Amino acid sequence: MGKTGLFDLEKNFSKMVIENHPIQIDSKKGIPVPQPTRFWITDGWLKKEISRLEEKGWIQKWEDMVTQDKSLFKQFIQLHRKEIEVRKSIISELHLPQYVVEKLMTTGIGGIQEFDKKPFKVKCLHLWTAYHIGDPRFRNPLGEFVLNQIKMQHQNR
Repeated sequence: MGKTGLFDLEKNFSKMVIENHPIQIDSKKGIPVPQPTRFWITDGWLKKEISRLEEKGWIQKWEDMVTQDKSLFKQFIQLHRKEIEVRKSIISELHLPQYVVEKLMTTGIGGIQEFDKKPFKVKCLHLWTAYHIGDPRFRNPLGEFVLNQIKMQHQNR
C-alpha cells in the first residue's frame, strides 16, 4: 500500500465500524437480549491487522500499562462509565426486563465486569479500536495506538 493507500485508509476507518443498538431481540424466543458492545469492526482487513497486534502480546502489554498508570486507569474507567450513561439514555424510554437493564447498567464497554478494579481488563484490541473509531466521545489511547501501529506497518511496506 503506497502513500495514496494510506491517505485513503485514514479517510475510510470510520466506514470500517458499525454501531449496534444495545438491545437485540432473540428471534426464537422473542425476548430482549442486552448487547453491551455497541461498536464493531466490520472490515476483514482491519480485523486481521488488529489480530496481528494481539498475536504480538499487545493485550497483556496494555493491561499492564493501564493497571500501573493511575491516570490511564482513571481515563479508561471514565470511558466505561460514559458508555453506561450512553446506554442509559438510549434505553431510558423502553420498558425492559430487569436483567437487561442490570446487565447494561453494571458492565462497561464490551460487557467488561468490575471495570473499575485492578488489574485492568482490555478484553481485545478490536473492542477499543472500534469505540475509538465509532464515536469521538470514546477516543482512547489504546485505539489510537492500534491505528498508528497499522499505519506505520503499511508505511514501511
